[in-house]
Amino acid sequence: MNKVMFFILIFLAVAGPLIAQEGRHHVPSAVRNSFQKDYPEARDPQWSSVNGQWSASFTDHSQYDRGEMVAHYDQSGYHVDSHIPYDRNDVPQAVVEKTQRRYPGADDDSYTRIERRGAQPLFQVNLRVHGKSRRMYVDDNGRERKYYDRH
Repeated sequence: MNKVMFFILIFLAVAGPLIAQEGRHHVPSAVRNSFQKDYPEARDPQWSSVNGQWSASFTDHSQYDRGEMVAHYDQSGYHVDSHIPYDRNDVPQAVVEKTQRRYPGADDDSYTRIERRGAQPLFQVNLRVHGKSRRMYVDDNGRERKYYDRH
């Protein structure tokens, strides 16, 4: 009897966290449905959840073919935004020029386009200036914008 109880306790100790972890990655149907509606050509998204927000990492195979991207949704399935890494050569010249004027001598720059429903797209610009990390948001015309990125 004691051996049976011992094995049950060992099983629960090992399997319990795995079962709980699986439950955390169960994407709510409202989120999954919104994603499928927004990105019907996406295959095998990798889902994660932080602070009640769901993120799908995937490759866009639509007519826009935006490549690798991450779409963010709230619990009710509302599409918060999508982040699309851009090669510097594909970034509008006004964005690159604004970055160079604002932070001369910056290096290790990276550009991510942020698309939001009903709002103008932005570029998130990450760079290093004199050894310090900096982040700025710029619209397609090179105007600096405020943006509260919740991810």
